[in-house]
Amino acid sequence: MSRFPTHGSVELDIDDNILLVEGSGPWNLESVVESETHMAPLLALLSGKPWGALVVLHGDPIYVPDAAAFLSKAVRAQKALGRVATAMVVDQSNTPEFSKRHIGQLLDEAGENYRFFPDKAQAKWWLVQQIIQASH
Repeated sequence: MSRFPTHGSVELDIDDNILLVEGSGPWNLESVVESETHMAPLLALLSGKPWGALVVLHGDPIYVPDAAAFLSKAVRAQKALGRVATAMVVDQSNTPEFSKRHIGQLLDEAGENYRFFPDKAQAKWWLVQQIIQASH
């Protein structure tokens, strides 16, 4: 049982070899752990071949410190399952520049290949290129 109620929301889906994540923050540890649990069956489908994450964040894309540490470790673990890159769209969030620094630090700590984009189309194009490159 969680010590605190979950904060933030996340929707998950798969499009070919891309994990689609759309969320509205801020997020606490309970929310990140819950999302990771819901993500497990999707990761099982993606595992074994190169794949990437297309992440679109709204609201206040901020993780409290324990949630950020958990998420960084989760990304590191997902890299062992074939995750090769993350394309982020945060321009529609309340604090895009802060979000880029905050999430960039989290992804740097995970050793992730990532970029920020103004829209999903550009993000997906770059992500597909990263997946193709990793497949050869």
